[in-house]
Amino acid sequence: MVELEIQVLSDRREGLLVELGRVVVANSFSLIRQRLTHDSRGAWLSMIVRGPAEQRLALEEMLGTHSRVLSFEAGLFGEAAVIAAIPAKMAAGISPLPELVPEPEPPAAPLVAVMPDVAHVEHILPKLAQDYPQIYPWLVALENSVDDAVRESSLMLAGRRTGAWVYKRDYALGAKLGLADAIKRIAVPALRALADIEHHHVHIHILNSPLCAPGVRSGCKFYGGYLEGLLGASIEPKKVFVRHLSCRSTGAAHCSLEISH
Repeated sequence: MVELEIQVLSDRREGLLVELGRVVVANSFSLIRQRLTHDSRGAWLSMIVRGPAEQRLALEEMLGTHSRVLSFEAGLFGEAAVIAAIPAKMAAGISPLPELVPEPEPPAAPLVAVMPDVAHVEHILPKLAQDYPQIYPWLVALENSVDDAVRESSLMLAGRRTGAWVYKRDYALGAKLGLADAIKRIAVPALRALADIEHHHVHIHILNSPLCAPGVRSGCKFYGGYLEGLLGASIEPKKVFVRHLSCRSTGAAHCSLEISH
């Protein structure tokens, strides 16, 4: 077991502890102490968590690439050195970790209902990378292997991890971009490797999605996670949000996503 000291910066505090608490619990860590503060840069969440050493890298990657996270620091509790994933222009302004004070842990029951099945996602990721872009059979296998309560969150995590991998493989050497350029130069060509799409400024329409046939469960969360993982590291500041506007599975003509930051 290891104890990690984590600090996260987000643009808003509402729901931050609950959302990141789900990630902590999903990786078999427990929240020991936390403190949520706010300044001119945004909301700062400081946490001390305890869990299995073999899950540390997965936890750090999920927190560092989370759509709510603008900057991220993590290290073993009590050590000076930290692993950081912070936009370069913000690094000089990062303040020391605030003193942590005990607070009650977030309720466990709501977290279990929505957290992804990390073990199944981790199992499927090498297969997604091996067969990319022919990944739909594996995504269907993932859907069928997890409980329905965590199906959408598991698809989103698989999408976010796949998108982050595609960005590192194909686009990481490029310069930081504004949202419009990042969508045009990165999101559109990358997503076209997976599906037929239409692009209208910040809106992406996915035509005839194999994950969203009429009358079946929606698989749009994968595309949302994919775009967030793909674009998160390419935009300055590092934050991307994908809103799901419509889905073919509920009778819409196509699946429609809106990208913002």
